[in-house]
Amino acid sequence: MFKRIKENELFIKLKEMWQNPRTHDMAVLTFWLIFIVVVIIFFRVTTGNTNQKQVQNVEMTTFSSIKSYDFMYKTLDKEINGSYYDGAMVFYLDNHRYYYNENVYLIGDESKKVDFDLGILKIDSKMLNNLTSGISGIDTGTFKQYAVPLDRFINLYEIDTDVDLTKAVAMNVIISVYYKNDEIQKVILDLSNYFSLKKATNVNYPVTIFYYNINNVSNFSKGYKEFLEVS
Repeated sequence: MFKRIKENELFIKLKEMWQNPRTHDMAVLTFWLIFIVVVIIFFRVTTGNTNQKQVQNVEMTTFSSIKSYDFMYKTLDKEINGSYYDGAMVFYLDNHRYYYNENVYLIGDESKKVDFDLGILKIDSKMLNNLTSGISGIDTGTFKQYAVPLDRFINLYEIDTDVDLTKAVAMNVIISVYYKNDEIQKVILDLSNYFSLKKATNVNYPVTIFYYNINNVSNFSKGYKEFLEVS
């Protein structure tokens, strides 16, 4: 190998330039240019591999991996904003602030426990994970869609139900999950079949849930617990 290098014309030429005082400086400059080119190539290859590893380490958000988030629920006539942290929730409705952690509290000058049906707010990330678990969603390229049996939805949504589940078996709740940069951006639930069955008449009832700051919401429950203990 070394013999081949020594016999190489470029090597012989550089050796002659190195030994010649008049071309010595040019030979040094040539060596430096070669060195710089090698360093640049090495740096680009290394950076490319690092970026590739970083891309590979980005995982798509799933409902099971969500522990906290800010949210907005929208129906045809209602908008509810708030934050969720591991089962606890603070939300704003009709200019009132509520805190939920097993019970619902109306937060104000006189905080108090209230009889409040959470309704669509019960459809949190944990429930959505249970609803879609084991169901193969259809990827449309824009969103992933799940056809959830209505009887499954009712059993998870209601504790005691007065609905005839034999009628629900043949119906579905359609759940569409939209992603942006591999993070859940919003979920649209078509609850028309559920409310049509409950009211015994055709009802159009879409629910849209917007997600923000996924897994970046701090634990607010401690502050509310301390506030409720004092009041």
